[in-house]
Amino acid sequence: MSVQQMSPAMKVADGVRETSSQDGAALLDIEQGLCFSLNPVGAKIWELVKRGYSPNQIVDSLEHEFRLPRTQLVSDIFEFVKQLEQMKLIIGGPVSRQAERGFFARLLARNRSA
Repeated sequence: MSVQQMSPAMKVADGVRETSSQDGAALLDIEQGLCFSLNPVGAKIWELVKRGYSPNQIVDSLEHEFRLPRTQLVSDIFEFVKQLEQMKLIIGGPVSRQAERGFFARLLARNRSA
């Protein structure tokens, strides 16, 4: 089974607009009439989601860029993506797909045994 099969692609909701800077990003959900602010790390995750990266690819990218422990990244990215989905900013994240939780749990378990 490939990573793509384990983790269906997440995508940005249709009504979300953004503006980015070196300080992060501001997201505007025109359907809900709400604005959200992202710090630089959140903006990086947002950009990777927009590009169609899988959760595993997001973890790989941030692990390489920030040199943080993989287990911490998996947990933090999962929680952040879950919040994005709960705020209806993305579609296809861990809330709507129970298999996603299994993927993150397997990813975390695999790294603990390494």
